[in-house]
Amino acid sequence: METIKTASFEYLMGLAKKKPEGGYLFTLDGQDYAIEDVLEISKIAEKHGYIVIY
Repeated sequence: METIKTASFEYLMGLAKKKPEGGYLFTLDGQDYAIEDVLEISKIAEKHGYIVIY
């Protein structure tokens, strides 16, 4: 049976840390992503199998 993972967008945004040189470091399930815009978070979360709640 597959596990359904959900997360609120606000929670996921809290995982993104602003970098001094610009952009964000977003860590999900132990993987780091360098992103320029927090709107990229939803797409990354969906790739990890999350349903994002807005």
